[in-house]
Amino acid sequence: MVGIGGCRSSGVLGESAIITPDSAKLISVHFNIKVVSDNSVTVKVFDGTDNSGLELCRVTQSKTGHYNLEFDMHGVMCPNGIFLEITEVSTSEAFVSVEFN
Repeated sequence: MVGIGGCRSSGVLGESAIITPDSAKLISVHFNIKVVSDNSVTVKVFDGTDNSGLELCRVTQSKTGHYNLEFDMHGVMCPNGIFLEITEVSTSEAFVSVEFN
């Protein structure tokens, strides 16, 4: 098919990680979050290879439940790489995949 683009994926990650150290376009972020006993989960994505770069998106959930979310990032330029930060309290957890070019 002509005109169908593709992108790379981090795969599903359960902890903070450098997604890529290279310049990239952030396409989307998929979140699977489980909050237990109202213990929060926060996920952030940064332009850079650590959490000192420009914060591009953040999701925080603190109400007990199971959440599946997607952020369409429309190809935001990340000239310094992409870093994923996951912060979980107690037994709450997040699994995240980052799609990029």
